Amino acid sequence: MSMLKDQPKNVTVNQLIAMGRNVLESYEKMDAAIDARLLALYVLQCTSSELILHGNDEVADHIKESYMYMIAKRIQGIPLQYITKSQEFMGLEFYVDERVLIPRQDTETLVETIIEYSKQNRVEKAVEVGVGSGCISVSLVHYIKGLNITAIDICENALAVAKKNVKAHQLEEHITLLQSDVFKDYDGEEESLDLIVSNPPYITFDECKGLMGEVKEHEPRKALTDEGDGLKFYREITKEGKKYLKKNGLLAYEIGYLQGEDVCNILKQEGFYNIKLIQDLAGKDRVVIGMKL
Repeated sequence: MSMLKDQPKNVTVNQLIAMGRNVLESYEKMDAAIDARLLALYVLQCTSSELILHGNDEVADHIKESYMYMIAKRIQGIPLQYITKSQEFMGLEFYVDERVLIPRQDTETLVETIIEYSKQNRVEKAVEVGVGSGCISVSLVHYIKGLNITAIDICENALAVAKKNVKAHQLEEHITLLQSDVFKDYDGEEESLDLIVSNPPYITFDECKGLMGEVKEHEPRKALTDEGDGLKFYREITKEGKKYLKKNGLLAYEIGYLQGEDVCNILKQEGFYNIKLIQDLAGKDRVVIGMKL
């Protein structure tokens, strides 16, 4: 805890966290105690055990000021992950900022489904459409030996974040980043892919109005909604992507919990078989997979 070696003042680590929690609670922020502690871990650059061990250590004024500045950002509704520039996903750490969606635990269901599939089926070449932070591609390559992915996104800013995470996990040889509107600029060989995976913008225009303020005001809208019925990209990726999939190749989507039937029907209409609807840990429909005939 190098920062705690600065000239001590009269506020201890525990008192600092209590101050942060009290401020957050006064603004009726959910998870005030958790956020106050996580921000302390971030500003002090320490582990949970070190935080406990050094709870009665005094902190320097500049540490206190930095911490309260972050508490103020949290009060403004800025998501914790955008303040700390970090989010854990599939046991890995990812850099995130306002250019990309914050990786969510729901999406782990998609990744875990593909990992399980890969134990019985060869998955060596894949495309992810809508790479965002890169959490899906990085996690898949990390856990599936021999996998190479072309990770596509239309947004240059999102690709910059993905590049940062690919580099941080030392996977440049296995993940190729491509700026493209779905498959428009993808020049891969037809019937060459074992897998196409996507967590596309699936929130409907109407549902977007009712999103929590933190999501609606701070996360990139283009990554949340297709400004329509939420199904635009499922139709487009399924139709355009199937020519690049090998016979029996896998198409895997994250979906909104009310979209299961619609997305399954899109795959059926495009001739996919062995279509399955998979639930997340909360028991909600979360993943649709299908195989190319």
